Amino acid sequence: MPALLIKNGLAVDPVRGEARLDLLLEGGRVARLSPRIPPPRGAAVFDAAGLWVFPGFIDVHVHAREPGAEGSETIATAAEAAAAGGVTSVLLMPNTSPAMAAPALLRRYAARAAAAPVNVYFSAAATSGRAGAAPAPLAALKRAGARAFTDDGAALPPRLLPELIRRAAALGVPLLDHPEDFALTGRGVCHPRAAARLGLPPIPDRAEWLAVLRGALAAAGAGPLHLQHLSLAASLAALRLAKRAGWPVTGETCPHYFALSERDIRRDDANFKMKPPLRSEADRLAVVKALADGTLDIIATDHAPHAAALKAGGFRRAPFGVVGLETLAPLCVTELALKRAVTRPRLAALLSGNPARLLGLRRKGSLAPGSDADVTVLDPRRARPVPPLFASRSANSPFVGRRLAGWPVLTVVGGRVVHAAR
Repeated sequence: MPALLIKNGLAVDPVRGEARLDLLLEGGRVARLSPRIPPPRGAAVFDAAGLWVFPGFIDVHVHAREPGAEGSETIATAAEAAAAGGVTSVLLMPNTSPAMAAPALLRRYAARAAAAPVNVYFSAAATSGRAGAAPAPLAALKRAGARAFTDDGAALPPRLLPELIRRAAALGVPLLDHPEDFALTGRGVCHPRAAARLGLPPIPDRAEWLAVLRGALAAAGAGPLHLQHLSLAASLAALRLAKRAGWPVTGETCPHYFALSERDIRRDDANFKMKPPLRSEADRLAVVKALADGTLDIIATDHAPHAAALKAGGFRRAPFGVVGLETLAPLCVTELALKRAVTRPRLAALLSGNPARLLGLRRKGSLAPGSDADVTVLDPRRARPVPPLFASRSANSPFVGRRLAGWPVLTVVGGRVVHAAR
């Protein structure tokens, strides 16, 4: 493929910081990053004046619904949504039907995903059949291509957690946990204050933070653990203390937890139903602080598409989850960078550098020469409302109509443009 020269942009790197530089992509890698690079013969040139140039965003929490719920999403449509959203790599969750818990199944779908416009990686179930009774064949799943282990959608069983942590660590594969005590959640569907307003069953806060404490304690004695979709000030306080103690625990949050709170739920609209639920305004502010101060390591979408008919049942009957791949960039720019809550290099770490480190993607997450030519270019100047339709097969978003800036204008994967918009 021809070389691509991205000129005049603000290059933002999680380690090197930011500067107005030209970026030359050649042979699938970053070839040069310096001021005023002359265009090589035959190179395509993209003028990024006024734009922000990031290492390609890596989303470590995506549900593609295939196999089993292709009416809501497929690997192909999730990949198209990722490209449109400036996401160059995705990690798919294993709570499919059947669960991604067998090496042969994993190999089959990894082969299908090879044609996607973005890098598609798979996590595999941490327990056999994702049933929580016994460890899955982790070594065989790693050989089949698993980049992470998780029972996401279900919490890892406390009695198995130390053993799962040790086994995953021995294989050099990250273990991801959905921290929730389902016995406490019960039939709850939203934050207690929203539940009181709407006459719905609540989800108590302690269902999350008790599980976070349990996970952090297990990591202290067994090895690394990554905690998914953290949403509470109490959870973040526990994570902060664990890190100060030197325990090998990391954490992620999602854009809806720094951009919304339970006060935004004004009616029985299941597009606001996700798990964990939207929390208090104090929790939202605590998430923003934790993103800025290094307590949280990663922003991931927990992209969870559901067909409109499924979400039409309201909070009581609809499934949990919202789409997020296509609103990731503008929510981060509008709610964090433009409000100066998080610096651009820190945003590059949260969206690119740290996710690459978690998954062991050594040539991703950076604009340094020699890195993979995965690049996300954003426009911070132009704002527009979130549209009602998405590249995703589903449109269950609480952000439809919200005016946001920072939309992707160019997504490059391996030096090839997979999305371009102006």
